[in-house]
Amino acid sequence: MVSPAVRRSAVRHLLQAGYSRVRSCRVVGLSRGGSRSRPRDRNPKLRERVLALAKAHPRFGFRRIHALLPGINLKAVHRIWRQEGLRLSRKARKRLKVVRQALPEITGVNQAWCMDFVHDRLQNGRQFRILAVLDCFTRECLLLKGAAQFPSSAVQRELDWLFLVHARPARIISDNGPEFRALKLPACVTRAYIEPGKPWQNGRVESFFDKLRDELLNRELFYTGSELQASLDDYREFYNTIRPHRSLQGRAPANFRSGLDSATQPAEILKL
Repeated sequence: MVSPAVRRSAVRHLLQAGYSRVRSCRVVGLSRGGSRSRPRDRNPKLRERVLALAKAHPRFGFRRIHALLPGINLKAVHRIWRQEGLRLSRKARKRLKVVRQALPEITGVNQAWCMDFVHDRLQNGRQFRILAVLDCFTRECLLLKGAAQFPSSAVQRELDWLFLVHARPARIISDNGPEFRALKLPACVTRAYIEPGKPWQNGRVESFFDKLRDELLNRELFYTGSELQASLDDYREFYNTIRPHRSLQGRAPANFRSGLDSATQPAEILKL
């Protein structure tokens, strides 16, 4: 069943092709008055907000845009999305069928961190590496650091700082690269290496890298390392405090963690 809006679009196309309005309306099955009418915009202010968010975040779909508009109906956002011809193009990837292994359940903050590197190049052709460290429970990005080289001593220095700021996790998930094998971790922190050639076993940080590349690295040109690090700092702040996360019921990681802290605060007071 064809909607009146599509019929009006077909009439406009026939008129541009040189056909008369009478014949165009007869072919399409629409009255001449209906072909001239223009639907009234139900909520022009909402349309402006949706277009502004879509321009600011071009790699967001309508569901994630809706998550940034509290109190707005999802169907209203979807209707504006379709009327404006907005769409999010993604390349379909061939997924490898693997036998999933049962992983230990993560039920709290600092039970497990995950970390890995992603590679890219500056405009001058110089290669750089980005180290990311995430909390597996809250999905919060604890570290996002770029550098031309990342030896184990640099990774050790960054982890020692994170231990002071966020406390020590129970275990750290990573691959068995030389930068991670040479780390000197405290006795209370367990090393959890994934199997060689199986990056999906560290899926949370791989998913984060996919978002980072799609929303930042593939959109911006970086000429110096300082420009890269400034953009990484801005993206980390945006990811932790603003960007909705589906697995967290549309909340940002920092908001999700603050809700956990407020929920556990009465219990801590009782213990004292």
